Amino acid sequence: MSRIFFLLICGISLLFAPIEWKAQNAIELKKDEFYVIKMQTNEVQKTLYFRWTLLKNDGLVVHLNYDSFPHQFVLYEDYQRNCYRVSLWKPIDGYYGEEPYFLLCFKDYKRVERIATLQYYIYEGNRNFNIIDERKVTNGSFGTN
Repeated sequence: MSRIFFLLICGISLLFAPIEWKAQNAIELKKDEFYVIKMQTNEVQKTLYFRWTLLKNDGLVVHLNYDSFPHQFVLYEDYQRNCYRVSLWKPIDGYYGEEPYFLLCFKDYKRVERIATLQYYIYEGNRNFNIIDERKVTNGSFGTN
């Protein structure tokens, strides 16, 4: 009986274990200012970038591009509509863990300065990869700016 109770407690504690983020950062972006993140696993390198273009009815219109696949969505400050999730790599076959993902959340908007505060999180999941570059760029030029 005590073994079953012990296993039950261990299982429940794993369900509520805090997520360990590979990276997390709060950034302030002006309209049409890009944020670029480059990731690499083995020889494969992928780029993720995002920007916001419009604040309408308290919704922030965001454009995100990952691995040449464009996304467009609206984020709000309320807790149910403030985040957007993008899967990064496919899970490894035979490994039972959550796949890696990128999570972008809308935190605040300064109306006078027209600056949005966004928080992003990167979860490594069952893949090992490195973040090789992350930075703000002003006009989408992803070169050496």
